[in-house]
Amino acid sequence: MKTTLIYSCLSACLILSSCGNSKNPQQQENIQEFPVLSLTPQKADLFAEYPTTLQGEQTVEIRSKVDGYIEQVYVSEGTIVSKGQPLFKIDANSFQQEMNNKNAAVLAAAANLETASIQTQRTKVLVEKKIVNSFELTSAKNAEQVKKAELNQAKAELSAAKSKLAYTHIVSPINGVVGSLPYKIGTLVSSTSETALTTIANTKQIYAYFSLSQQQLGAFLKQYDGQKVNEKFKHMPQVSLLMQDGEIYSTKGKIETLSGVLNASTGAANFKAVFPNPEGKLWSGASATIRIPTQLNHAIMVPKSTTFELQGKYFVFKVDQKNIVHHTAIEIMEAVTDKNYVVTKGLAAGDQIVTEGLGNLKDGMKIKPNPSTSK
Repeated sequence: MKTTLIYSCLSACLILSSCGNSKNPQQQENIQEFPVLSLTPQKADLFAEYPTTLQGEQTVEIRSKVDGYIEQVYVSEGTIVSKGQPLFKIDANSFQQEMNNKNAAVLAAAANLETASIQTQRTKVLVEKKIVNSFELTSAKNAEQVKKAELNQAKAELSAAKSKLAYTHIVSPINGVVGSLPYKIGTLVSSTSETALTTIANTKQIYAYFSLSQQQLGAFLKQYDGQKVNEKFKHMPQVSLLMQDGEIYSTKGKIETLSGVLNASTGAANFKAVFPNPEGKLWSGASATIRIPTQLNHAIMVPKSTTFELQGKYFVFKVDQKNIVHHTAIEIMEAVTDKNYVVTKGLAAGDQIVTEGLGNLKDGMKIKPNPSTSK
C-alpha cells in the first residue's frame, strides 16, 4: 500500500513538472522581438521649409487703354525687352480720323476767336468815338471770351484724341521679360478686357514670399539676436530655394522684410526673401519651397520611419522599463532633416522607441527589445 502511494505521488509530480515545463516555452514564443532605438541628445544642422511664391522685382500687367483690333505683335513670350520698346499696335484708323477732326475743330475755333477779337477792337474804337454805347463793347468782349473758351475746349479734345492715338502704340513701361501672349493679331481688345495683353516682369532679383502663423512667428524670431525685427534680420542666415523639380537653386538669398500687419483672414505674417537672378533661371509666378537653416546642440531626434500619424498628430511606440510598448504622442519642430524629426515634446533622452514592425504592435503589448540597431 505504501509503495503504491509513493508511486502515485511521484507520477503526480512528474505530470505537474511536465505541464510547467511545457507552459514557459509557449509564453516565451508569444513575446516577439523588435528592434529599438535609445534616444540621446545630438547636434543637428536642420532646416525649416515653407512654401513660397516667386515674384519679379517688378511685375507689370500690360493692358490696352483703347478699344480696337490688334494689328501687330512685336514680341514673343520670353522676350527680354527694354523700357519704351514696342509691344503691340492697335488699329489706329478711327483714332487718326478723330484726331484730324479735333485738329480741324481747333483751327476753326482759333479763327472764330480771331474774328471775335477783331470785332472787340472795332467796337472799342466806336465806343471811344461815342458812335455806339459801352453795352456793345461789353457784348463784344463776352463773345470773345466765349470763343476763347471754345478754342480751349477744342484743344483739350485734340489732346485727348492724340492720347488715344498714342495708346494704339503699346510699349514696355519697364525693362523685363515678356510673359504669356493670350491675344493674337486680329483679336478685338478693350480697356475693360478681363485678361491682360501680357505681363512684363523685371526678374534681375526675385522676391520669395512665405507666411508664418502668429504662433510660429514668435518662436521663429526668438532664435535670432536683436531687440528689434530689423536687428534680427541681420543675424538671420542665408536661405535656400528648393525648386519644384527638386533642384536647389545655386544662389542663396536673404530674408529682408516682414509685413507690419498680420493677415486679417489667416492671422499669418508675411516674409520676403530676395534672391539674385542674373541668369534668369527663376521665373516670376513660379512656386517653390524656401529652406531656412538652423542649428541645435541638444536635439532629440527620431527617424521619420519610426513615427505614424493619426488625425494630424505624430506618434511613436515607446518602450517602458517592463518592456511594454505605449503609443506616445510627440510634438515635432518644423525644422527637419531629410530622414529625422526633431522632437520638442513627448520624448526625452534615455527613452527607447521601436524602430521597425510598427504595424504588428498594439498599445500595452509586451515585447523583447533588441537594441542591436540603436544609433
